[in-house]
Amino acid sequence: MKTLQKVCKTKRILIDGFNLMYKLPETDEHMHRGELAAAMKKLIRLAGEFARSAKKDITVIFDGKKLEGDPTVSEKQNGIKIEYSHDLSADFIIMQKIKKDKNPKMITVITSDREIHFFLNRFMTPCIKSEDFAEIIKEHFNPAPANIPEKDENCILTEDEISFWEKLFKSRS
Repeated sequence: MKTLQKVCKTKRILIDGFNLMYKLPETDEHMHRGELAAAMKKLIRLAGEFARSAKKDITVIFDGKKLEGDPTVSEKQNGIKIEYSHDLSADFIIMQKIKKDKNPKMITVITSDREIHFFLNRFMTPCIKSEDFAEIIKEHFNPAPANIPEKDENCILTEDEISFWEKLFKSRS
């Protein structure tokens, strides 16, 4: 998968938290039920597991505050860094981080926001749409089984096919 190759090229990943939460079935359900804290907790858990197994440094940036009245700006949980934008937008924080970074080509940003995509192009920063990254996470934790052809119970061989196989097996005896 092309997007998986992009994410594997960089060690650092910045995630637009709320943007990704609506793309992951595990967190989207919580969001639609108004369970913001549960959705954030689940995203942090998934991102942490992905970071450990893929050996990536992940920062998740959330719009607003951790909780109403909570002054926390950043923290570490589950092996990843979490930042809260407070009165700014997560988009603004992401763009500022890229603008100030000495090597923005070495960071992959996860967002579906077009404005950020255009901004990142100027810095040649890899960007993956949130829905594509959701698929990467899904594939990472639930790899597809190898393509094993199903047994066809109604397979009928012709006389010529039977003759071919008989000759093949007899020649090997």
